[in-house]
Formats: sequence, structure tokens, C-alpha cells
Amino acid sequence: MVKEDVLVAGIWILLATAIIASYRVIFGPSLADRVVGLNTITTKIVGAIAILSVLWREWYLLDIAIVLLMVNSVGGLIIAKYMERRGRK
Repeated sequence: MVKEDVLVAGIWILLATAIIASYRVIFGPSLADRVVGLNTITTKIVGAIAILSVLWREWYLLDIAIVLLMVNSVGGLIIAKYMERRGRK
């Protein structure tokens, strides 16, 4: 029971910090701040999904988390390339 309580507390902490990071996504002064905030939120959600997969013993959720991380990293690279090209003009 104690281990489950720690994992549930970890999920709540991840979700709370994701909500705090959403401030940067909404009110970020630049596109780079918004991208970093969105990547942070996605990483925290992946951590919460991984914890839930352990709690529920649903191991396919780890596959979903890995795919979400890959999409997040590729999306970050695409936006970084866009920002680099936009800076040259």
C-alpha cells in the first residue's frame, strides 16, 4: 500500500508541475519559451503514463509513452528547424 501511495503522489506532483509549466506555454514571451514549455509538459505526461502502467499493470501503456516521446522529440526538432530558418530572413 505504501508503494502505491508514493506512486500516486508522484503522479499528482507531475500533473501539478505540468499545470505550472502550462503558464509558460500560454503566456510565453517567445516561440522558443512555448516550445520548451510544451516539451516539458509532454515529458511529465509521459512520466505519469509510465507510473500508471506500473500501477495498473497495463504494460502496453509503456509503448504509448515511448511513441509519445518520439513524436515530442521529432516535433521539437521540426520547430527548432523552423525557428532557425525564420531567424535567417
